[in-house]
Amino acid sequence: MKIKPQSMKLITEIKKTIASYEAKGLFSVDFISGSPEYYSGGRCHSRVVGMIVEALHNLGYVADIERSIKFHKPLVQISNGKERRMNQFRPDITAANKKDEVVGIIEYETIDGAEEHLMKKLKYFEHAIPAYPTLEFILFIPTLTTLDVKPQSWIEKDRMKFVEPIKKEMVILQRMYPDVDIVFLYLNEDGIVHEEIP
Repeated sequence: MKIKPQSMKLITEIKKTIASYEAKGLFSVDFISGSPEYYSGGRCHSRVVGMIVEALHNLGYVADIERSIKFHKPLVQISNGKERRMNQFRPDITAANKKDEVVGIIEYETIDGAEEHLMKKLKYFEHAIPAYPTLEFILFIPTLTTLDVKPQSWIEKDRMKFVEPIKKEMVILQRMYPDVDIVFLYLNEDGIVHEEIP
């Protein structure tokens, strides 16, 4: 499905911003490789979120960090036999227009996000979209690398295998909400990749 020109501008701006940080030596593959210097202190997440916020500002959006986003209806989850009802979540970044209307929701995930955690975020999007009639785009940006070194034993080395399951769910989401651009980007050793949603 073809995304709107404004969403394509945002994708281009995010790529450009990340490339500018790489050129300055302020971002590199070390940040996403599991290097303890960046992984353990959480610098990868904060640096990438900072770059995305900069890209949003460059295009005139207002960016909020961890703004509460309400669900249209509660999300019911079962964990260890117990029911948990969620009414909202706090995405990494929320884009607002000059009227402070929510127009975009952005989630970035570092290399330690397990498949279950990644898929859970897609459910959050599904429950949030109907609550925001002004919503124009959802951006999901996980780090999907093929690692030589793992910072923790439980982290998957080959994270590229998550591309197809994520894409499959995002296709369903796009069909449910054709007026909202559902954008799948991922960060790997080669930079930022745009995985088109048909």
